[in-house]
Amino acid sequence: MLQFYLSLVDNTEEKQRIEFLYMNYRQLMYKTALAIVHSPELAEDAVHEAFLRVIKNISKFFSFSCNENASYLVIIVRGIALNMLNRQQRLIELDEDLPSDDDIEAAAEIRLSFEDVLRNVGKLSPALKNVATLYYAHRLSESEIAEMLDMKINTVRVSLMRARAVLRQMGKENEYE
Repeated sequence: MLQFYLSLVDNTEEKQRIEFLYMNYRQLMYKTALAIVHSPELAEDAVHEAFLRVIKNISKFFSFSCNENASYLVIIVRGIALNMLNRQQRLIELDEDLPSDDDIEAAAEIRLSFEDVLRNVGKLSPALKNVATLYYAHRLSESEIAEMLDMKINTVRVSLMRARAVLRQMGKENEYE
């Protein structure tokens, strides 16, 4: 895997830094992720994602001491692992909320409700629509949306709160039609 990460950069100095980080902190990152997700496969995925993010921001690691590198890497992998765990938990909750195959009417009702929500999301202002679509339709976390749209996470949270309020209001209006 180290060869893959090294192939992502051209600069010799950056390659040396990536190799140093990988050799010295990979195990610490893996143990941190494993303690959160309790799955070796997910822990490996979290470490991999963390290294990809580190490579994007490798210039920041030239100014950090060894202790700062370790804490920064642990923070990154912990955040990724927690997001994975939250995403996995959301999927489990969604599976539990779905009706059994015997309850076809309830499944159709849920599908219609979801389609109504998506239709109403399309009516939102462009800023709210982007955030709501990424959150509800694509199931991205707030931090992923913030990174993708280059927004602060608090801005994403406020946008989601506003979008929910507008969607609730649209839902109430649809009930009376």
